[in-house]
Amino acid sequence: MVEVPRSVSGALFGAGGAKIWTVPPGAPFLRSLAQTLVAETGLADNPAALADALIFVPNRRSARALAAELFEAAGCKPILTPAIRPLGDLDADEPFGADPVFAELGPALGEAERLCALARLVSAYYEARGEPLPARSALAAARELAGLLDQAALSGLGDWSRLPELVEEADLAGHWAQSVEFLKIITDHWPGWLKARGAFEPYDRRIKAAEALVRRWAERPPPGIVLIAGSTGATPASRKLMRGALALPGGGVVLPGLDSHADAKAWAGIAEEAGHPQFALAATLADLGVSDPSAVAVWPGESDADAAKARRGLVQKALAPAAATADWRARLAVLAGGEQAMAAFTRSGLDGFDLIEAADEAEEALCAALLLRDALETPGKTAALVTPEPAVARRVATSLKRWGVDCAPSAGAPLLRTPQGSLIALVAAWALDPGDPVALCAVLKHPLVEADADVAAELEKTVLRGVRRWRGLSGLSREGATGALVASLAAKAEPAATLLACSEKVAGAAVAEAIAALAEALAGDEAWMGAAGLAAAGLLDDLAALGGALGGIRPAELSGLLEGLASGRMVPGEGGEHPRIAIWGPLEARLQSADLIILAGLNEGVWPDQPQADAFLPRRFRAALGLPPPEARLGLSAHDFAQLACAPSVVLMSAKRREDAPAVASRWLWRLKTLARAGGAAAALDPGPARDPRLWAAALRSVAPSETCAEPRPRPLAEARPRKLSVTRIGALQRDPYAIYAEAILRLRKLDPLDAPLGPRERGTAIHAALEAFEGSNETSPESLVEKIEAALLEAGATGAELAARRARELETADWYLAWRARRQADVEDVLLERSGRLQLRIGDADFALTAKADRIERLIGGGVAIVDFKTGAPPSDKEIAAGLDQQMPLQALIAREGGFQGLAGAETKALIYVAYKARPEVRHVGESRALNETPGELASAAEAGLRRLMTRFADPATPYLSAPRAQFLKYEGDFDRLARRAEWAGDTSDE
Repeated sequence: MVEVPRSVSGALFGAGGAKIWTVPPGAPFLRSLAQTLVAETGLADNPAALADALIFVPNRRSARALAAELFEAAGCKPILTPAIRPLGDLDADEPFGADPVFAELGPALGEAERLCALARLVSAYYEARGEPLPARSALAAARELAGLLDQAALSGLGDWSRLPELVEEADLAGHWAQSVEFLKIITDHWPGWLKARGAFEPYDRRIKAAEALVRRWAERPPPGIVLIAGSTGATPASRKLMRGALALPGGGVVLPGLDSHADAKAWAGIAEEAGHPQFALAATLADLGVSDPSAVAVWPGESDADAAKARRGLVQKALAPAAATADWRARLAVLAGGEQAMAAFTRSGLDGFDLIEAADEAEEALCAALLLRDALETPGKTAALVTPEPAVARRVATSLKRWGVDCAPSAGAPLLRTPQGSLIALVAAWALDPGDPVALCAVLKHPLVEADADVAAELEKTVLRGVRRWRGLSGLSREGATGALVASLAAKAEPAATLLACSEKVAGAAVAEAIAALAEALAGDEAWMGAAGLAAAGLLDDLAALGGALGGIRPAELSGLLEGLASGRMVPGEGGEHPRIAIWGPLEARLQSADLIILAGLNEGVWPDQPQADAFLPRRFRAALGLPPPEARLGLSAHDFAQLACAPSVVLMSAKRREDAPAVASRWLWRLKTLARAGGAAAALDPGPARDPRLWAAALRSVAPSETCAEPRPRPLAEARPRKLSVTRIGALQRDPYAIYAEAILRLRKLDPLDAPLGPRERGTAIHAALEAFEGSNETSPESLVEKIEAALLEAGATGAELAARRARELETADWYLAWRARRQADVEDVLLERSGRLQLRIGDADFALTAKADRIERLIGGGVAIVDFKTGAPPSDKEIAAGLDQQMPLQALIAREGGFQGLAGAETKALIYVAYKARPEVRHVGESRALNETPGELASAAEAGLRRLMTRFADPATPYLSAPRAQFLKYEGDFDRLARRAEWAGDTSDE
């Protein structure tokens, strides 16, 4: 006589009773499981009723949630919870929980150790072919091979020994034949590597662990019930445990969301359709010896209410095998009980179902956040967002913070997005070039780095912005606080920078140690605090191991290797979970429930994801080798969707555009919409205006009209208006008065970008300085002039490569310049270079100072002067000067006439000359064209009159400083256009 476990007092495991059950799709799986177990065992009255029970669930989250559900179902009384173990957490120290029976197994092969070993074998393969592979490429290939090994282990039927035979039989393209040769790494070399170390593949070890546990059960049956609950049986290990549990008197299996109403024809089609949500369950039942799904009992306590039945029927038909979609209307009529009942049946099934098609992923995330926030308005209501797209999850979490709601994605954050992980990646990049302004500024602003914020900001503003004129930190030497900061940073970075200042391979352990030391020097103990700190330390350990496996690390590959190793590593959040709302991935959402389920990311390529093509294995080999088809993962994803979509209240969300490209809605949505139309209830998917979060999002984004969006018209007081301007800024006052207002009145200056390229302004300043230095020397050769120009450009931030590429052209320009200068010597008595000038004018009741700096003033032999202005770009045209838009040269002639230049008595200007020192040089005399046929003296007088009119107008407090009133005359975007908010009132949204 078989002894029934003492923990069972009800009929759950009675003689002749069911051993395999299912909880229907949409039902709260864990709550149903807990309530029935409590009712059947009398746990509410006997706290130890389940103390001997052993329950396996898919993951750790499910284990925690089941324990909580048991406590609630028992009336929140103290109970002894059963042993609840996760089936699928691959990162667990032991599969299926710690158990002495696993002591006989070999050591577990860690993921990092596995990747390092495979990467070494990959690297050796290519080295033998004389084609050395970059370290990151070797790591990527190792990941591909690890994926193939996992797929073979998951199928339980993988047989790599057939690969050579298949290659001989097949007529393969050359690249596939080469790929198959590459796969000998896992067919020939990998098994030997494992055997030499007595190690198992991760999934193989799980199978061994399951077999060991089942043997122990057979030898010494557990005293309590044993349930495998919530697993689809997609892995060989889980199916072995199911068979072992079914052989026990108190053992059983509870499947999630089995379609027990499928007929024989449909079930046969499901067994052949790897992408169907029931495919894994069909394979599991076949493995357990069950051929008819109707033989599986519904879990006690669950019923098939009409509304729930209609919802499940619609979702199951929407995900039916492709061959069964031709007669959807007929099948829908059968489900509804007749053609006349189809519309009512469809509306009943779609009740509580809303479809939201957002404009893009940003609107999708905002709508999801609004729905979660709205759920909090109802006391006790719970809601969960489920999405496989991490970017959407992060956007939603960020949006919720605007309302003070902290709800982090349950999957955690990518390691490199955490403070500790980002610090490791940052210091690794910085150590390669400690003088890099962008990396240095990022280091100083990192939240974990201990640095005086004010000093760091001063260093950034005064030194790091603009063109880089240094190579290492030594070139950043400054006095005072910024100098002390630079010296401190240089001392901390020196060991790592010295180690990485080479092109050869460096020992992985040494690199990891140097990066760790630099991170700790910058952030102290905070670099290793919390889960993120532990993960960051583990990342460096893996870097050291990978470097050892590959024979060292080239510094240039360091950042790429860190990114590759960190790929897929998630760090759980430090705070607790929100009590009423959650953001889950599909894996975390398995067996979970909430009052409102939001399914986001329902686009092709996102959910469902497209099956990835094998990098090394022809598709037709998979079945012959016993590997599952690529669509098998699609089937598991579809099962997750079906389970969640059958919940009572569901919102389905997709985006019309993703990553700024058109996106296609998920095939599941298309099928549901088709079914809704077939049932005459297409409108049932429309949420209606009262429940449409797109309308809420639009209301949030809308901005009421206000004066702040109008054209700015600042009118400062007369005493605040500028009383001194240079001749170059007079033109700016005409073209864009708002720029003068921002510069001279608000005292604002646009910050240069970090590590800016050498621009026209810097190049022009350097060439001006070089020409001045050349004029002050006794040298006369083009080579000497080019040397001075190159030296000035190098100091300004140009690179040697840039100068070498331009040297021939620079020599031609220098030849031209020296010839022009020689021609001028006959008429020139002497030359004044870079002379400052100032002219004091009385405008209205106040004084005004006009300033200038002339590049070259020539005293002419016959009397008078010529003023020369060097340009490295195109000089202004005579049309612009005639229109009064550019008065720089005429105003300099005015200052010269009034004796305003240093060392120069009042003199009449005989010539105004522009010299364009550039690749195609030219000389142009102002006032010698049809557009402007006037003498410099006449131009000076006209400029004075225009200046007086202009400054009289702007001395009036009623005159506003408008933003680019003559936009057609502007050559470049203004520095203060954003401050003036031109895009809002001028309708220019081209770059927004």
